[in-house]
Amino acid sequence: MPTIETLMPALKSLEDRKVIYTTKDEIEITATHTAKFSIYDYAVGLKIPGREEFYPTHVRLLIDLHLKRISNFDSSKILFSAFEDIFEGNEPEKYKDELEKITFPMQLDNSFVNLAYGQLLMIEQDFNYGPDGTKKSKHDPPREFLMCFIRWVASQENEIDKVITAAVRNYPAPRKFIKIRFI
Repeated sequence: MPTIETLMPALKSLEDRKVIYTTKDEIEITATHTAKFSIYDYAVGLKIPGREEFYPTHVRLLIDLHLKRISNFDSSKILFSAFEDIFEGNEPEKYKDELEKITFPMQLDNSFVNLAYGQLLMIEQDFNYGPDGTKKSKHDPPREFLMCFIRWVASQENEIDKVITAAVRNYPAPRKFIKIRFI
């Protein structure tokens, strides 16, 4: 079962494209080496059966989490809690069965897909903004930059427009979302 720590060596040695997770409905969550921002940089991909592979960003994740939160608040708490656990080192597979039982009236991707590619986006931040990255993060670990945005969405403190604008412009989330479990 891949945790952030166990996936890092495999992703550092990535030379091409690798399927990291596959869901029961055959959605593949992939990593493709790019070396764009650091020597270890990769693109996170989603291959949904019948569609071309595409590369979701943190913006897609944040919008999807917002949709889930406003359409089924109680179930979204389970997903946000799982993100906290992934951030702390647990593996997405641990939550797969529970997340597959949750339904959201509004969503882009299923909850397990969110969690799996969210984990890969976190690792990518550790690579690109950590010791081997081209820029150094003010967050320790660097993946907390993304986690702060996830917590901000969970808080529903501001309209999603404000959250997404900050994320797109690469502004940090409010400092109060550092090192806390919001839900």
